[in-house]
Amino acid sequence: MPKSTSPNFESELRVYTIGTERVAWLGDLVASARADYKPRNFGERHLVDDLAIAKWRGLRVALMEKAVFEHQGSSFRPRIPKDKDGRILMPHEDIYHLAMAHAPEAHATVLAALNRLDSRYRQQFCTFLRLLTTLRRGDPPPVPDAPPVEPKAEPKPTANSLRKENQPCELSANIQPTM
Repeated sequence: MPKSTSPNFESELRVYTIGTERVAWLGDLVASARADYKPRNFGERHLVDDLAIAKWRGLRVALMEKAVFEHQGSSFRPRIPKDKDGRILMPHEDIYHLAMAHAPEAHATVLAALNRLDSRYRQQFCTFLRLLTTLRRGDPPPVPDAPPVEPKAEPKPTANSLRKENQPCELSANIQPTM
């Protein structure tokens, strides 16, 4: 990704936003992650960006879950039994209906899908963070640009080596069994 000050930064982040989501918020999250982690090279920069994007997707899932419950709560109309005078017959019936409005059975499929997404994005975030941490534990020495070395062929086994490897488990002649 280009630097957060470049004009292409927001256009590249549009790939990760849906509909009316604000690209600037994602840009701020990526810029904040870069400022906090201070990536030193290409690999680290992409891990930091992936960290921020996984977090962004996790936040999106949380907002969608909230929207499901808010929609259900706003569209739910409780039927509270009242007597002839208009008094509520059951004192906590309104709380019961509120609990029913937020029952997961109403939108079980959507909530289950959101839960799977949340788990997936959390796992991605943790994986990227673990990779970044491992990468930063120490700078490994640079790999030389030498051609790969052919592995040496192992010597063919001889009769003596086969005998040593396949010896049965027997008592030695010097050791007497004790009773």
